[in-house]
Amino acid sequence: MNFQEILLNANAIICAGTAIRLMTFRRGKSGHNRLMAFVAWLLTVATGAVTIRVLTGEYFYTDWSEVLINLLLCLSVFRAGGNVGRLLRGVDMETKNANESKGS
Repeated sequence: MNFQEILLNANAIICAGTAIRLMTFRRGKSGHNRLMAFVAWLLTVATGAVTIRVLTGEYFYTDWSEVLINLLLCLSVFRAGGNVGRLLRGVDMETKNANESKGS
């Protein structure tokens, strides 16, 4: 197995993890946001397509920078709990202020 195959397999695993985490997100009692749902769907399809294309042999080459970008996206999605809204908005100021007051 050469370095290119290692990068391809790593990219497929990372993208599969991202797609699975996005597919298993449950919003609970929070309201539905169509824009965030659409963005989550796009991310799921895009990352899932990378995995499928690597597994079927249609994806021949990947660069280390692409793997790094996908790894950072995957870590961000997992840190946000699969919530694309939280991923794009970041930490709400109310939550941040509440956490700071607990520590003081």
